[in-house]
Amino acid sequence: MNPSIFQHARLRSGRALLFKIAFDVIQRASNPDAFICFKKTGGKSMGIRDTLGHALLDNDKLHFSTAETLTTEEQWLVTLSAPLSAFNGDYVNAVATGKDDDELREGIAEVWNVHDRESFEETAHWLVEEGQRSTYLSTWQAIAAIDAATQSTPAVLRLVMDAWFPAFFQIKARKSLDYRALAAESGRSVTDLTQLTAGSSSWVNALRKHFKASPPQISNLVAWDAVRLASLSRWAVQLGFIERGEFAGFAGALASQVREAYADWSQVSAAYIAGGLIWRYSDAREEHLLRTNRMLLSDARSPYRGVPFR
Repeated sequence: MNPSIFQHARLRSGRALLFKIAFDVIQRASNPDAFICFKKTGGKSMGIRDTLGHALLDNDKLHFSTAETLTTEEQWLVTLSAPLSAFNGDYVNAVATGKDDDELREGIAEVWNVHDRESFEETAHWLVEEGQRSTYLSTWQAIAAIDAATQSTPAVLRLVMDAWFPAFFQIKARKSLDYRALAAESGRSVTDLTQLTAGSSSWVNALRKHFKASPPQISNLVAWDAVRLASLSRWAVQLGFIERGEFAGFAGALASQVREAYADWSQVSAAYIAGGLIWRYSDAREEHLLRTNRMLLSDARSPYRGVPFR
C-alpha cells in the first residue's frame, strides 16, 4: 500500500485534536447546541471499503463508444450523465455503458433497488419530484459560509490558521453551523457532517480553481439528482426496463431545471461533486470525483467539449 496514505492519516489525526480543542472552546463560549465536538472516525470499515471500492474503478481515463449514433437531444442527456459515467468508468458518449449486463443489473439492484420497469419508474419519479437536492442544500450553504469566512480572512492570517488552527474558519461561520439541525435535514450523522465541513476547503478550492465555480455561483444542487436520473435512464435502456425511444423522456425530466441553474457543463460538474461529497464523504471519493470530472474538462474528445450546454 502507498505509504503516503499512512502519512496522510497521521496528519489528519493531528488535525483532529485541533478540531476537538476548537469545538470545546466554542461550546464554552457560545450556544452549546451550535457545535458538536469533532470526532475522527479513524478510517474504520466503511472507509476501508470505500477506498478499496474506488481503487477497483476503471476510471483512469474517459471511455468512448464508436458504435452509437445519437440524436441532438440524446447527446445532451448523455453528456448530462457524464459526471457519473466518468466516475464509474462507463462510456461518456453513448446510451450503452460498455459494462456487462449482469454486472450492471447486479449493481443497480444493490445500490438503487431497481430491478424492473416498475422499480425504475418509482425511482425516476422520486429523483424528479424530490431527490436529495433540497435536503442537502443547507449543508452546502454551511460549507459556503465556511468558504466565505476563509476568503474574507487576510491572506497571511489565513495561511497561519489553515496550517495550525483550521477550525478558526468554522468559528467565524458558527452562525451557519448548527450541526444537529443540518443532520436532521440532510440525514447525515453529526460526525459525518463535521468531517465533511472540516475537510471542505480542499475540494471547494478545487472547484474554484479547476471548474471556475465558487460557492455563490452554485445556489442549486439539482445536478446531483439530474445526473443520476440521466444515468439511471441509460441503465434502464441497456437492461431492457424501458425502450430506447423512452430514454429522452425519462432522462430529460430535470433538463430545464439544470439549464436554469447553471451557466455551463463545468458548473454542472461542480454541483454534482458537491452533492456527491455531501452524500458520502471520504478522501478517496473526493479524489475520484475531482479527477474524473476534471478529465471531462481537459480531454479533447470529452462531450463537454463538443456538446453545447445551451
